[in-house]
Amino acid sequence: MRTPEPNFSVDVDVANPGQFFACCGLLELAHRLWPGAEGWFCANDSVFAIVAAANMPAPLNHLISGLSKSSISALSEAQRQEMKELEDERRSVRAQGQQLPPEKETRLQKLGTEARKGRILLGQPFDLILSWWQTSDDDPASPKTWAGRQELHKIARAAQDALPTSGDLRELFDHACVLRKPKEYASGNRQHDDAVEPFYFDARRFAHPLDAGFSLDEQDAETVARPAVELLSLIGLQRFRPASPAKLFFDYWTWRQPLSAPVAAGVACGAVPISARQRYRFRLRFRDDQKRYKAFGYATQIGGDE
Repeated sequence: MRTPEPNFSVDVDVANPGQFFACCGLLELAHRLWPGAEGWFCANDSVFAIVAAANMPAPLNHLISGLSKSSISALSEAQRQEMKELEDERRSVRAQGQQLPPEKETRLQKLGTEARKGRILLGQPFDLILSWWQTSDDDPASPKTWAGRQELHKIARAAQDALPTSGDLRELFDHACVLRKPKEYASGNRQHDDAVEPFYFDARRFAHPLDAGFSLDEQDAETVARPAVELLSLIGLQRFRPASPAKLFFDYWTWRQPLSAPVAAGVACGAVPISARQRYRFRLRFRDDQKRYKAFGYATQIGGDE
């Protein structure tokens, strides 16, 4: 069968699991923009290509532009309004030396928890709910890298703000910068240019103080992240789940023929065997001695083509 000419392609290091799942995220978004879109790895797994339906224009810059402008929210519009009203009421009663009624305080705290670590809603034109991390903290099959108090929405929004919208998008996964606090997290007159830590899906990212010889946090150092890898991986992992052969270890498979997102997801986790697929295995690395925070490590190729 003749391989079709792709609409666009990106350079990828598939031994970096963050880049692999970012490719899956690209395919997921393409699937939603252009129904029937297919993706595959080529050039010895160093390039990921996507093709839409015949004669359909499907440029990568259109997809990335859509992602950069799409709403990313942790609460529904009704929940955001409810939370704002409760916060306003709490400020008002505190100014009078009183407390918010217990049932309202409980509701406000629940909404705050949802805003920090609940599902994330990606709006039009993609209309996607992200919630794959909502499992128990000790679930060995979850590739979650963060602890409970980290604000997922803030990280996703910081990555969205930093997406490249021009230049050579074929090198999308190499675009690097310091992620900054989104404007909606600014408090009063404070500047909103504080650095934001990424999800640590990109294996190139610093992982443990022993690697550098000192703690970056204690030195108040700022380091670059790859926003496209971080955000697209978060999206890709919703449908494309790795297999987990052992605690902290995960496997994924590349494929070399055009596949739609639903079919490719079955191949990526090893559930659907096809010819010319390649298996990779990576380990979650701990970022601190308390083993609260993790990072994706580089993957090792397992065997040859299957």
